[in-house]
Amino acid sequence: MAAPKQWLAREAERLRLARAVQEGLLPPPSLAVPGLELAGRFFPSWTLGGDFYDYFALDDGQAALYLGDVQGKGLESALDALLVSGLLRGVHKAGRPPADVLAFLNRRLCLRRGPGRFSCLGYAVIGLAARELRFANAGLPFPLLRRRGAVTPVELTGTPAGLFESAVFEETRLALEPGDLLLFYTDGLTDSFRTRRRGPEDDKLKAILTEIDADSASVAADALARRLRPKLRDRRRDDVSFVLLRVP
Repeated sequence: MAAPKQWLAREAERLRLARAVQEGLLPPPSLAVPGLELAGRFFPSWTLGGDFYDYFALDDGQAALYLGDVQGKGLESALDALLVSGLLRGVHKAGRPPADVLAFLNRRLCLRRGPGRFSCLGYAVIGLAARELRFANAGLPFPLLRRRGAVTPVELTGTPAGLFESAVFEETRLALEPGDLLLFYTDGLTDSFRTRRRGPEDDKLKAILTEIDADSASVAADALARRLRPKLRDRRRDDVSFVLLRVP
């Protein structure tokens, strides 16, 4: 029986190391720049998933964020997420428009990946002085905007990156207002709130987003995480990631 035990121990160590690398690529839990607050939270699956995100200040009076999820699970997906993150890190800090960033990423992934591999992600650039957000989407769930007590989706569709080299990505612009709270998330979040009763899972998110305290992006992220944790105790088949943007 020693061999199976040794194999399990090796697999557990491989999982631990891969997860450490995955989590080591995440940004600090929160970031504050003039006129903007950002906070992200990550809940890994029991195995390995492919969620990734980052947010950062740019040199030209802008901030940016991206969040995504690669297709599949396991070590292959975790490595795929590292590839996508690495490609994004090579282009995002130039301040290029979000649609251009996704188009570049899509072309690179189509060249580097095998058939059937793709990533759903969103990329946003925020002008801090003008308080304007530009967003491009490649198959990520619609972000949710809470403004003056109402929650509405920022509806923009897009083809997942890595599927078609000829894919074209659109961009939407959103004028931000003081008090706005904007939630970006992967589908693991909505899946966590899935129940046997019928009804869109994003309706549950809208209700939660309406109720949570939003004195800061970090406080709001912690409040959402508290609502999420009981849902993850018995089933965590996928990574769960989200980023909250708040305008003070």
